[in-house]
Amino acid sequence: MLRPLLLSGSMATGKSTVARLLAGHVGRRLVDLDERIEARFGKRIAEVFATDGEPAFRQVEREELGRTLDEARTQGDAPIVALGGGALLPRDLRLRALDEGIVITLEASPAEIARRAAQSGGRPLLDGAGLERRAAELSAQRAPAYAEAHARIATDGRSPDSVATAVLEVWRRDPVAVAAGTASYVVDIAVDALKERLPELSRGASSFLFVTDANVSMAHGASAHKVLGPLGVPVAEVVLEPGERQKHAGTVEQIWRAALAAGADRKSLFVGLGGGVVTDITGFAAATWMRGVSWIGVPTTLLAMVDASVGGKTGVDLMSAKNAVGAFWQPLRVLCDIELLATESERGFRGALAEVVKTALIGDPGLLELLESAPLELVQWSPELRVEIVRRSIRVKARVVSEDERESGRRAVLNLGHTVGHALEAVSGYSRLTHGEAVSLGLVAALRIGVGLGVTPPELAKRGEALLARLRLPTDVASEPLEDSLRLIGHDKKRAGKHVRFIVAKAPGAVDAIDLELSSLQALTRGLAAPAA
Repeated sequence: MLRPLLLSGSMATGKSTVARLLAGHVGRRLVDLDERIEARFGKRIAEVFATDGEPAFRQVEREELGRTLDEARTQGDAPIVALGGGALLPRDLRLRALDEGIVITLEASPAEIARRAAQSGGRPLLDGAGLERRAAELSAQRAPAYAEAHARIATDGRSPDSVATAVLEVWRRDPVAVAAGTASYVVDIAVDALKERLPELSRGASSFLFVTDANVSMAHGASAHKVLGPLGVPVAEVVLEPGERQKHAGTVEQIWRAALAAGADRKSLFVGLGGGVVTDITGFAAATWMRGVSWIGVPTTLLAMVDASVGGKTGVDLMSAKNAVGAFWQPLRVLCDIELLATESERGFRGALAEVVKTALIGDPGLLELLESAPLELVQWSPELRVEIVRRSIRVKARVVSEDERESGRRAVLNLGHTVGHALEAVSGYSRLTHGEAVSLGLVAALRIGVGLGVTPPELAKRGEALLARLRLPTDVASEPLEDSLRLIGHDKKRAGKHVRFIVAKAPGAVDAIDLELSSLQALTRGLAAPAA
């Protein structure tokens, strides 16, 4: 329970009552936002609405919530905060709360909300005649905002103690939320997350379509089936050949055919157990089967956990064009079971650390310092440090993705190091270099190109290269087939006409996208053939 707990949801769902119960139980500081607002105005909320108006109330509400989050960060504590029903309606404030705290939406039916409101009275937006109708209207209007939470907990017919217990369980689990309106989901990061979370998520599924590859099936298939078996739901399995070369439309058709043979319907649940190739393909198959069914991602590699697990980008390669065909289709949940990393190869794990370095450069200077200070052996084998690295990486990506779900702007920064990296990976036939190794070389290229453009400080480029070398990742970009990669850079999916959106690092935790002419980028890339000074 390291982050503040914020209880959100409609009026009369029990936020203040549950907050007080939890504060007494765990001994944490309690903040009732309405009480703070009343203290600012010197009068009750109903009077504020009547005399000052709702806009004045909302402005002070926003200021007080911001102050509460600032206090938690500066004091280093994790208070329990009871919010008003509209406190998290401004999306920028909601995204901040989701990143810095644990947001739980308490829900109740319109009839139950109306009953409770009638008993308590004094609710400005829910008073007078037609309470149930008004409650239904407010709930519908605010549904996308309330859905962006770490959990949604129904309170109808439940005691406050029961609700408090459910809230506490989520707070202790410390999941990461990916905000995508009503398609929002969370990522659970823990040892044994698969065994602990999959049974609950599978309720209501008519059948499972279980997708994995031969290597993962050998290492973890039996454990997954042990979890799925007792649920009493039919399970069909698709075992793919491993590797990036299987990431094509023919493999998706293989999954479709298996779904057809198994009688998979709209209530079937696809489960992708494997690396990024498996989860990307499973998500794309789920997005297109019967125009979209639910799916759960269970990444088994560090790379898949810190990169492919977040964002809902699914798809396949088309010849040398990586991820050229796909769809945005958010999963129901992602389970990052740290125990599954025990069977990953050392080369695969080290390669994935390039994505962690990229993530740190984008949005977490503290993660950069952690990687620079921790011995590589500890990073590789400590479960606690692995949980920390995965959670921090996912929080950065979730923050960016939540701001830009469909890569129309801010999300492009996640491609730091990938323009040249993807080209080198494709030139190698997706075999000589792993994706992580290609990203490492791509990061070196991006940092040096940034220096050449006068955007990246030379000391940051040297720091990044030194860290990659310390993690035993390739950095000698000058010896790579750069000339052969130039044509493939033109296939980059961030290209628009003769320009490419290229991501440059400005400082630890700060990056930017700049538009470069393709010819200029190719010339700058060609110039990398000369060893760095």
